Amino acid sequence: MFTLQPAASDALADLLSRIARVARRHPPLADRLLERLSAQAFEAGDTAAGADALYARFGLLEPRGRALELLPALEQAGALAAAGHFPIQAARVCEALGRIAYQQGEYQLATEQWSRALDLSEVSGHLQTGVAARIGLGQIHYAQADWARGLRQMRDAAERLAGHDDSYLAAKLALNIGVGSFETGDLPAAERHFSHGLAAARRGSHRVFEAEAHWHLARAALARQRMDWAVADCRLALDIAARQGYPWLEAAASRTWTEIALARGDNAAAVRSTRHGLQLAQRIQARAQARQAHLQLAELLQAQGDAAGALDHLWQHLALQSEIKRLSLPARTTLAAPPADEAGAPVTPEELLLQLSGQRQRLATLPPTEALAELKAASARILGLASVVRWTLGPGGLTATDHPRYLGLLHRHGTPLALPDAALHPCHAELAGLAGAAEARIEVPLYDGAQLAGALWLVDARPTRAWTRQELLIASQLGLLFERA
Repeated sequence: MFTLQPAASDALADLLSRIARVARRHPPLADRLLERLSAQAFEAGDTAAGADALYARFGLLEPRGRALELLPALEQAGALAAAGHFPIQAARVCEALGRIAYQQGEYQLATEQWSRALDLSEVSGHLQTGVAARIGLGQIHYAQADWARGLRQMRDAAERLAGHDDSYLAAKLALNIGVGSFETGDLPAAERHFSHGLAAARRGSHRVFEAEAHWHLARAALARQRMDWAVADCRLALDIAARQGYPWLEAAASRTWTEIALARGDNAAAVRSTRHGLQLAQRIQARAQARQAHLQLAELLQAQGDAAGALDHLWQHLALQSEIKRLSLPARTTLAAPPADEAGAPVTPEELLLQLSGQRQRLATLPPTEALAELKAASARILGLASVVRWTLGPGGLTATDHPRYLGLLHRHGTPLALPDAALHPCHAELAGLAGAAEARIEVPLYDGAQLAGALWLVDARPTRAWTRQELLIASQLGLLFERA
């Protein structure tokens, strides 16, 4: 568990902190306390407190392989948070749902949930969830063996966390940066980050990360062919994971113990360790771990001359690999036909944006109202929008009297904001009377030199829409065109 910053109230933050101390010695008691706290808050209509207590409970149960138990409750909490206009709590729920999907190998769903969590954290200015979501998105790249891109995502998260005292996220980040360094061949950097992660885990008494740090240090020791160090660290990882009840980590460390046993020439111990890791992975429905264990067993049994057993595990490995690949494909959606040029060839949003950018000189010769109308129509076509609204500062637009919080948000952020759910805007009540306020949108601050001059709203036809990073980039470029119009 870790401290929620901020929790729904100071009183809740204090209570969660006390339960976290209980969890270090008596996890089942802490679980019961959090379950009761969350249920009572929801029954009393306090959605924010209920969602925060539920997220704290998720943090307790997830490393123990019990996150799936909370899936229905988390989905319901997400719906309540949206209905009640609680963007921070909704972001936390999305981050938790992303972790559940990731553990099960559902990488497309995990990406969607973590992207949504990131958007909500950006629009609400919530650092913790934004860093956690970036770590998750980096792990998606790792899962697809795109180590360099995943490492860039992790380093971006580290830059945002710099200067903040959060031992939980500091440990998680250091370990993940270490993994990226290890996989890209920078062993000294990997060992340095694993050691940083171990120090942060001990500082915050995060036993799961302490065990994970020892596991990674064992892998690094194996790479250096230091068998004594590898054995010591792997035993520590397995011991903590088994005593504290962390099945995912115990399964991961079991794979490394298999490698140690093979290096010692003990094939029987290697098979036992791999079978144990497979059982743990199957118990918590960790598809990626189970797939790796099946492949490892197939190789071990083949070496022992058990061709039938090896073939059985190889088929199971391939079946899981196919299932993970299927779950990682984008969901099929019914879309309008893509725009086409006069010859009937599809035109991508990027090509349309390029064409529009080439019209800047011609647009500059048009009367301002005509140029603005043409820009709006083109923007709607590029992003498939219902409408485009340009708000200016002053009467008839955005004013300090009517929209003080929103103007403050634009000033602070300064970059496009993706709003996947209109109900979760932190300035929802303040904007309720404006055209487009009830729909999902991207909001782009507009500037005149260094001064805020207004905002561009790129509005979808629906209350919710999952915006992509590419659409955010296009929105930024459209904002520049509107500033010059």
